[in-house]
Amino acid sequence: MRLRHIEVFHAVMRSGSVSRAAELLNLSQSAASKALVQAEHALGLKLFERVRGRLVSTREAERLFGQTALLFAQAETVQRLARNLRRNPGGHLRIGCLPSLGIGLIPAAVRDFRQRCPLVSIDIATGNGVELADQCLSHDIDVALVFEPAANSRLRHMVLGAARAVHLEVGAADGDAAAVALADLDRRRWIGLGGSDPFAQRIREAWEPPGDQAPEPMCALETRTYAVACALAAQGLGFALVDEFTASAMGGGMRVRQVLPEVAVDVVALHDSAAQGSEALVLFLESVKARLRDGAAQRLVQKE
Repeated sequence: MRLRHIEVFHAVMRSGSVSRAAELLNLSQSAASKALVQAEHALGLKLFERVRGRLVSTREAERLFGQTALLFAQAETVQRLARNLRRNPGGHLRIGCLPSLGIGLIPAAVRDFRQRCPLVSIDIATGNGVELADQCLSHDIDVALVFEPAANSRLRHMVLGAARAVHLEVGAADGDAAAVALADLDRRRWIGLGGSDPFAQRIREAWEPPGDQAPEPMCALETRTYAVACALAAQGLGFALVDEFTASAMGGGMRVRQVLPEVAVDVVALHDSAAQGSEALVLFLESVKARLRDGAAQRLVQKE
């Protein structure tokens, strides 16, 4: 079965008719019909039946279509990669980040960066760590900012700093700002962060009390996003344990306190190890580092 046969078969399956498939491929209808017959002959399979003038795919054709769909999806990925490689990245940055970092940390870093490089355009996308790693490999983004490095060996990672957990709850703005111990918190009022998020895992590990019979951290409410956890806390439904940058952006009107023991996770920049970063990317990552250093310095002052 030749590539042209696969292309015609796939187009017929997508469009539902030989005539529409021929239009999609810029072929004559007779050429498309001939290719389809040749495909059936090469495979030794009946791919379509004529039922009341309509073309109906066989079970074998349906199974083949699942594979050709994967093939053409891969082809589109290759084409997208080629388009991205043709672009000049020097004057344009494509940044991917976790939604939590996109709320507090990244906007401030972008503001600092634009003051230094006002002519560089920026495109910001959000996603989970796996999605962002895939986008780095396909060159859909220049860099991904995530919590902790990815396991993919083709991606280079650079630790930019750390994000720490804070306790967020409705209360007087000038109320007690002393650090709060995890052991003293009522687990039933916790608005938890579910899933495999590295930050949520660190919180659970730090909260697990000693002893084989100790209960696992439990919560009455659970969400997958930091912003939603903040919004629920703002309604007085409990307390949230989120990163300091999300709390800074969304914690207005709530009391924000440090957590003991300290819970932190690395903020990491991921990019394709085979790709050459632009000067604009280097300067942007410096802006992110500076924001993370400022946060660390502010915490040090608060402890003193």
